[in-house]
Amino acid sequence: MDDLKFSKSGNLLAKRSGALGDFVLTLPAFAALRQAFPGARLHLIGDPRFFPLARPDAALDHDRAELIPLYSGTPLPAAIRPFFADCAFFLAYAVDPDGRLEHRLRRLVGGEVLVCDPRPAGDLHLTAHLLAPLRQRGLPIPDPVPRFNLLPAERQYARVCWQERRLTPPLVLIHPGSGGRRKCWPLSRFLALARRCRQQGIEVLLIHGPVEADLAAQLHGDPQCRDLALGPPGLLELAGLLESATLFVGNDSGPGHLAAALGTPTLSLFGPTDPRIWKPLHPRARIIQAGRLESISVEEVFGCVVEMLGSGDPTARP
Repeated sequence: MDDLKFSKSGNLLAKRSGALGDFVLTLPAFAALRQAFPGARLHLIGDPRFFPLARPDAALDHDRAELIPLYSGTPLPAAIRPFFADCAFFLAYAVDPDGRLEHRLRRLVGGEVLVCDPRPAGDLHLTAHLLAPLRQRGLPIPDPVPRFNLLPAERQYARVCWQERRLTPPLVLIHPGSGGRRKCWPLSRFLALARRCRQQGIEVLLIHGPVEADLAAQLHGDPQCRDLALGPPGLLELAGLLESATLFVGNDSGPGHLAAALGTPTLSLFGPTDPRIWKPLHPRARIIQAGRLESISVEEVFGCVVEMLGSGDPTARP
């Protein structure tokens, strides 16, 4: 294992693209950087929707035209050069088979540059895969589990939802969506699960994201579930709801990873994706896996919901 041979003064830079789940599973790497460089400022390049999860000191949208020189080799515009100044460590998760990006980054910054392929390798969990290059460089890993803590003001949206809807625990938050249709349990079964929960006196909310237009239309257009449907306007509002729930139920999806990072017990349904790589990392996270998601029955999922609600205090919520 190599010892650290670079200054711990200056800024930290990180580059991370991908979907919500990918970003959540990278949180331990950001935490490791912050611990290794106490007091350093974190500059982040990525999807602006997910910036709040890393709480960077400065950030750039990865789609900004001014960043094209990182890949073309032309000079960076003067306006964004300060973003890369005084860099002690640059961690870039990127596919760089010919090493050109790494070469350009080394010419751009004066600190250590580490370019890592973010794609899964074998059956290693993605978070462990993302942390491996940092371990090899000698950085301590304070916690290999993704974690995110909300600020008090960021819980306001969830508090208002509880009050306006007169919700009482336990509350099961159900997200029927995912990044791909092949990863989704049939919507009709999620709705049947919601009915079974309510018949047993369990409060339910069906959530959807701002980009899930088709799912939102189906949920709000169904007279039987439109009163249960809710679309948080942003990521922090979603996080507040996830944190306040007693249990999260969903597919292999970003909200499931975020729920686990917030400490909420999660139940994730896996079909074509490998849970060894993608499962939420939480002591009370559980999965139900089947080669075909359609083979998972409503009764099987409902039984697991009841078991998980009974394993803790169903009235407890932040």
